[in-house]
Amino acid sequence: MIKRYLTECYNLKFDENSKYYNTLMGKPAVIVLCTDWHDGRVTYNTSVRKLAEKWGFPVVEFDKYIGFSKNSVHPVTKQQTSLVFTGDNHQQIAGEKFGWHPEGGQDKYIQRRMGAIFADTMRKIFP
Repeated sequence: MIKRYLTECYNLKFDENSKYYNTLMGKPAVIVLCTDWHDGRVTYNTSVRKLAEKWGFPVVEFDKYIGFSKNSVHPVTKQQTSLVFTGDNHQQIAGEKFGWHPEGGQDKYIQRRMGAIFADTMRKIFP
């Protein structure tokens, strides 16, 4: 899929109906990958980083900057901290219970935190 997208963007330089016609590089292809919102999904997050490294893509590292880690449980609940932000929406990963989808809404902490992480990363990509 990545090769196809990059090829389609490049080939717009040959399309007379494209605003990128006759440009040197065609349409600039910008691909940014994102980790899961917490570090409990080790296989997924590792795969994202490997793919980004292979292609030279930037990564929005939600798992790294979210503010907690799977390596420490919540001091009060004694469970994975991700569960505090998801209510009953959880998943099992390698036999351990983690939060799956955090609560939605602009006023929710995790959504605001992820928005800040995303914006900060994008400012580094497009200063």
